[in-house]
Amino acid sequence: MLETLLRQLSTVGWHRGRSGSRTWIIVAAVAGGLRLLQRVTREHEEVLYRTLVVAGDQFEIVTKAPGKR
Repeated sequence: MLETLLRQLSTVGWHRGRSGSRTWIIVAAVAGGLRLLQRVTREHEEVLYRTLVVAGDQFEIVTKAPGKR
């Protein structure tokens, strides 16, 4: 929901700002900055293996703690 609102504000602000409105340029810059901040701080999980699971398949998920750095 928030991502959609920020994208719309960024797009509308950019289009109206190019027409000469300084306020809309500022709105576009703030909305774009917030979108970038969300994208950078989002946690991404790495996919190691992907397969189709059908009825009758058995699988085991094993995890271990990450090593110390």
